[in-house]
Amino acid sequence: MKLLILLALLAAAPWPTEAIFLSNLNDTCFRCICEASTGCSNRMQCGQGYCGPFSISRAYWIDSGKVVQSQDDPNRFGAYEECANQYDCSTNIITQYMEKYGKDCNNDGRVDCVDYAMLHLNGGPTCHLALNADFARRFATCLRSNQRRGRD
Repeated sequence: MKLLILLALLAAAPWPTEAIFLSNLNDTCFRCICEASTGCSNRMQCGQGYCGPFSISRAYWIDSGKVVQSQDDPNRFGAYEECANQYDCSTNIITQYMEKYGKDCNNDGRVDCVDYAMLHLNGGPTCHLALNADFARRFATCLRSNQRRGRD
């Protein structure tokens, strides 16, 4: 519910034209990026420089603007890990990252969930690179499964 309110507020905000890329960043897209990243494991903690169900790095978190839990201090030791390890807070990190870097990474003429997955995995400056095979397979399987169910 918080995510829907956030997305509605973002859509209604007076953003410059180049920042309006979030219309397709919905629950299904988040879920599929999560599934492709870690299997959406809620047991995921931090390891090898990545945290949480979306496998978010500290650099990604910093690029997102150091998003943290409500009432937390982004400069507090552990704030990054606490947010990145929590699904809802992680989606806020990703939303902010997509606002910053959102673009048509695969040059198909539209900005959609595939572009968000490419941005998430490859990073803003190199989002045009192909997704690695395992991530791409898990991501595509999730999207197909949700399309069959009639979601988004």
